[in-house]
Amino acid sequence: MERTFIAIKPDGVERKLAGEIIRRFETKGFTLVGLKFLKVSRELAEAHYDVHKERPFFAGLVDFITSGPVVAMVWEG
Repeated sequence: MERTFIAIKPDGVERKLAGEIIRRFETKGFTLVGLKFLKVSRELAEAHYDVHKERPFFAGLVDFITSGPVVAMVWEG
């Protein structure tokens, strides 16, 4: 069975979209196998977006993802 990582970024959390996003995945028949609510550290953000480190938007991307909580999920299906 294939697994997929999905992150609800700070703007989605702030707009209270997590419940609706989870509902939509469940309605499509996917199974939630892991969920974590976290504040992404700068170190983790820089490692996650390492492929973009030479791009001009890298600093803004890291600033954004570390600006608030994130809902990290793994879905199966």
